[in-house]
Amino acid sequence: MKPARSFSLAALACLFVLLAAPAAPGAEKAAPKTIKSGSGEVTELWTGKVLTATFRAGMCFRTDGRARGVLILRHSNGQEDTYHLYGHIRANAFDLTHGSGHSFTGRLTGPASMEGRVKLKNGLSLNLEGKREQDVPLAAEDCAPLPR
Repeated sequence: MKPARSFSLAALACLFVLLAAPAAPGAEKAAPKTIKSGSGEVTELWTGKVLTATFRAGMCFRTDGRARGVLILRHSNGQEDTYHLYGHIRANAFDLTHGSGHSFTGRLTGPASMEGRVKLKNGLSLNLEGKREQDVPLAAEDCAPLPR
């Protein structure tokens, strides 16, 4: 049987100092690459409330009508659910779906407003209204809203 190793208080103190030390320069998490309206794609941020939750949706629309985006639903308890959406927008009407079977349809009602309906795969349907901000920077990879 091997004897248990012991550490001196000085050795433990050095370990804690190293663990608490700031990361080396350049080791910080890189900011996400962003995109903004231009080169055939328009970026928007939609925000609003549905029941007791709030939502933030980063949306990208191509000139051919294809749309993609990420909707973050923040519940009153602070929990967040993320939904990647794909679909199209034509004549100010959008039709988006999530891989789980949920759908998000509606229309852009003005330069700063939108309204829609979320239909869950279990049949529950919720109406919502929101604000639109155009030409907003979004995460380049998936059009997600940037962290606040």
